[in-house]
Amino acid sequence: MRIVRRLAVYMDMTLSVRRFTLAFLALVLSTAAWAQTFVVHHNANLRRNASTQSAIVAELEPGDELAAISSTQRNGFWHVRTESGDEGWIYRTLVHREEEDDDLPVIPPATDAAASGIDEDWEKPAPTGSVLQGPPGMGTCPARGEDGGDYETNTRKNRIDVPSSYHAVSFDAMMALPDNSGASNNRRHWSQAQKDVVVPFEGIPVSVVGYVNRVKKQFGSGEGGESTNCHFFREGFVDIHVALVESFGDGERTALVVEPTPRFYKNRPTWIWTKMKALEFSTDPVRISGLTLFDPSHRGHMGTYRASMWEIHPITKIEVFKNGQWVVW
Repeated sequence: MRIVRRLAVYMDMTLSVRRFTLAFLALVLSTAAWAQTFVVHHNANLRRNASTQSAIVAELEPGDELAAISSTQRNGFWHVRTESGDEGWIYRTLVHREEEDDDLPVIPPATDAAASGIDEDWEKPAPTGSVLQGPPGMGTCPARGEDGGDYETNTRKNRIDVPSSYHAVSFDAMMALPDNSGASNNRRHWSQAQKDVVVPFEGIPVSVVGYVNRVKKQFGSGEGGESTNCHFFREGFVDIHVALVESFGDGERTALVVEPTPRFYKNRPTWIWTKMKALEFSTDPVRISGLTLFDPSHRGHMGTYRASMWEIHPITKIEVFKNGQWVVW
């Protein structure tokens, strides 16, 4: 009888050990299955806690890799560890996951049609402007924008004409356009010599292939909005800043800025903020078509939010490469 009791106790202990072992293995396998590496998009701060007000543990750069500590977010932050062993929290939009092979960025087929340079003799249609009806109670905005603003630049931004065709150009071709360094941020104060640097290349219909790195509403500062849209500041009445990079994972400092404008929204029902935002950090390449513009007002953004003062502004066509073909978006 005593032997039977001892055997029963032994079997209970053995069963408990087996259950613990199985639970432990399940936990280990679950954690290992989720094991994830994040890659930093651009300059960012690693925080001690999951808050933008928390102390900075380390300053991160584009391309830095971070190991996930937890599979869940807190307040939109991931808990991560750097390669040097620092632990902290980073906001989710500042990183992307290093995906498996089937989730790598899509590479569109190479084309020999993309020009490596932009010819100043290419056609430059004259801008066609229009009055923008603002939000209720805020009046209208002429094609030249707010009184006292940069009329010549605003008129180019606010054009509504759509080219019948575009010149396919490389990313490098846009980056190689001449920079009017030293000129005023308002071209009304430019000399003729300064205008001669950029005007020959403005208003050319082009298309460029890349990946969307960042999407931001251009609310401006102070009372809100930009002079080009008469300081309207509600959704649907502001330009949207899109940072287009040549290769997936490139930092925002390498970006070409491309912008859709409110004068196009009413005729582009899919160009809404939430859908635009969904393109951010997508592995699907986009083909952006529109008109070349030199924007003199963002010199301070160089090297941080852009790599060129040149933009495609306004955007007149957006395509996404899906299932082996370009789809109008």
